[in-house]
Amino acid sequence: MLASLPADAEQLNVSLIGGGYGRTVFFEYGQRFEAETGIDIKWTVKHDADYKQSLNGWFEGTDTPDVIQWQGGERLFQYVRKGWVEPITDFWVDNGLEATFTPAIQETVAYDREVYGVPYSFYHWGFYYKNSVFQSLGIRPPRDWDDLLSMCSKLRSAGLEPIVIGTRYHWPSAAWFDYLDLRINGIDFHRSLTRGEISFKDTRVRVVFEHWKQLLDAECFIEAATHRTMNWRDPLPYLYRDMAGTGLFGNFVTGEMPPRYQSDFRFFPFPKINDVPRAEDAPTDIFIIPARSNNKEAARKFLAFMARADIQEEMNTRLKTIPTNRFSAIASDPFIEEGSKLLQAADSVAQFFDRDTPKGMADKATVVFTDFMETGDIDATLAELEAARRQFYRESTTAALSEPSDLTVID
Repeated sequence: MLASLPADAEQLNVSLIGGGYGRTVFFEYGQRFEAETGIDIKWTVKHDADYKQSLNGWFEGTDTPDVIQWQGGERLFQYVRKGWVEPITDFWVDNGLEATFTPAIQETVAYDREVYGVPYSFYHWGFYYKNSVFQSLGIRPPRDWDDLLSMCSKLRSAGLEPIVIGTRYHWPSAAWFDYLDLRINGIDFHRSLTRGEISFKDTRVRVVFEHWKQLLDAECFIEAATHRTMNWRDPLPYLYRDMAGTGLFGNFVTGEMPPRYQSDFRFFPFPKINDVPRAEDAPTDIFIIPARSNNKEAARKFLAFMARADIQEEMNTRLKTIPTNRFSAIASDPFIEEGSKLLQAADSVAQFFDRDTPKGMADKATVVFTDFMETGDIDATLAELEAARRQFYRESTTAALSEPSDLTVID
């Protein structure tokens, strides 16, 4: 049992998203931090929606936590631009963290030549399939666009639905937009687009939807009348029962697989299309110090603790996610091992469409993406997306962004 801290111990206020097992893990490592430093952690724990509603008040008010758990990329940078997040570039350099994290991971917390947070966990996206099904049909995981179309043709000819998806709540269709844009136009274009800096009527966006329409015309997806009735979990039995070939998911899907099927499942990344730097969707969780923190020295000690290879290794193993520290050992889980190799080798990572755009844009665009999977109407889709860009990015410059729900908690 850990020794009790003295009554006058220094206190650090840390905010945390959610509850359940994840909270238990963080509390345990909080005790370890307390034992090592003598600093007492006071946790503020809120579930997703309440947490996000509290953020503006925390950043601007008097009851500001010293450390805030948050998410990398645009969800961080929106607050950086307001001057609400403490830069920690000197801390980053002093602790040698430029060697600890890959350039792709550093991009999730670096803005305008300053660093603003410490990443501790992320997870990968890609295709999950039963190896026995692919082997029986002589299919190899596709490596390029032609391979992907060929895979669809072989699966359809064999009487299987090539690719499953459940779009009742729309967000899964955004994964297809993300990956097609990343593979066709690259990460720099994708970031400019999701920041509202490029028109959706740009010819490069049209090319994305032309490729997507090729998949629709080739009947690669389960029919729209079916996938619009299902949430993201509902199509999984199609894969279990050899009625479908594969699906594009985040690695959270492995937690849904019954043990009797799991050993037969495999993973492959989204295939190459154009010769652009390889980017992956990899939602990244971080800790930051708000500019109004009253205990920045202790906060930096906590960030240094969370950056450590041993801490990230142990915590991510228990949480079934991937450590961002390149020196952390990876859990002996085949999907985590493959995902870690994929993300550590990536040139860049994106955060997923709903993390990279304002809430209004994400809410509208994911519906438009889902509609496109039914209509295949490129002109109407581009017009709707451009109208949304003009509306919601104008609004986001005058009001704080309200955050959409995380992928793993949407049904």
